Amino acid sequence: MKTFTTLCLLSVSMFSYADASFNEVRDVIFTPPSHALNAIEEQEMAVYQNSQLPHYEVKAANFFKDGLNLLKQDAERTLSEKNDYYPRLEKHLHSNGICLTGNWQITADTPYSGYFKKGSQALFIGRASTALTETEQGEPRAFAFAGKLFPTLKPTQTVPTANFFTVDVLAGADRDHYLDVKMTNEPKTGFRFGIIPLAFQVGRVFRNADDNPGYRPVDNIATLGVKAGETVKAPRFLMVQAMPKTPRNDSKDFRDELNIEKHHLPMLAMQIFVSDSSGDQDSKDWKAIGQISLTESKVSYGCDRQLHFAHPKIKK
Repeated sequence: MKTFTTLCLLSVSMFSYADASFNEVRDVIFTPPSHALNAIEEQEMAVYQNSQLPHYEVKAANFFKDGLNLLKQDAERTLSEKNDYYPRLEKHLHSNGICLTGNWQITADTPYSGYFKKGSQALFIGRASTALTETEQGEPRAFAFAGKLFPTLKPTQTVPTANFFTVDVLAGADRDHYLDVKMTNEPKTGFRFGIIPLAFQVGRVFRNADDNPGYRPVDNIATLGVKAGETVKAPRFLMVQAMPKTPRNDSKDFRDELNIEKHHLPMLAMQIFVSDSSGDQDSKDWKAIGQISLTESKVSYGCDRQLHFAHPKIKK
C-alpha cells in the first residue's frame, strides 16, 4: 500500500513560490501556441484546435525514452524549479485535465496567517485532472485538483505564486461526478490490482525523494503576504469539494462535466476546508473557511502541456 502513496509526489503537490502575473499564466492556457516545433507538438496541438478531448495514456512504458527515466526527471524538476509554465511540459501523471480561473476567498475567522486569514482574496488558476488514464463515467477515476494562488486582485501585477494539489483516491474509484468528491492533501491510496506494476515503477523513483510523499504541508499559503516578524501558522490538512448547490450534470467525461461555458454556468464554487487533527475525508473535524469561485474553463495545450505546479520538499 505504501507504493501507491508514492504517487503523491507528483499527485499531491503543495506549495512553492514563483513570480508571474495572473494574466501571463492565463494567456498560456487560453492562447494557442503560434506554431509547433516538431511533429509531436503539431500532432498534439491539432487535437485541441479541433476542439477534441485528448486522451493521454498513463503507463510505465511512457516513463522511459532513449535510456532516460523521464519520471525521475519530472521529480527532480518539480522539487527544484518554481516556474509556473514551460514551452512544453509532458505530464507523465495527471496527463488529462481542464483548467479553471477565478478567485480564492477566506470568509471565516481562522487562527491562521497569510492567505488562510479571514478576508484574504487572491486570483486563482486551477487544474482539475485524473491521476491516471481514466476520464469517463464507469471507469475508476482518480480525481485531483491543483491550485495556483496569485496574492493580488490586479491581474497584471507580478506576484509570488503558491501551488497546491489535492486528490480523492490515488488508485481511482467509481465516482459518477467530479463535483461530488472530497479531495485532500493526504488522500486515500486505494487499491487496484491492475495498476500494481505502474505503482511499483513510480515507487522506485520517488520512494527516497522526500519525507512522507503522501502528504504535503500547506505552509506556503500561510506565508503569502506575511510581514517580517509576523507569526506563520498553517492548518495541517486541506480539503476542497464542490459547494452542495453547485449544479451537477451527467457528462460522460469529467472535463465536459466541468465545462462552465458549455453548461452556461455563472460559476463553479469549490468549498475550502481545513483541519489540524485529521486528514480523513469523512472526519467531523473539517471546518469550512471559504471558497474558490471559478468563472472560466478551458481544455487546452497550455493547460495539459505547459502549466506547471511546483512540488517543494517537506521541511524537516
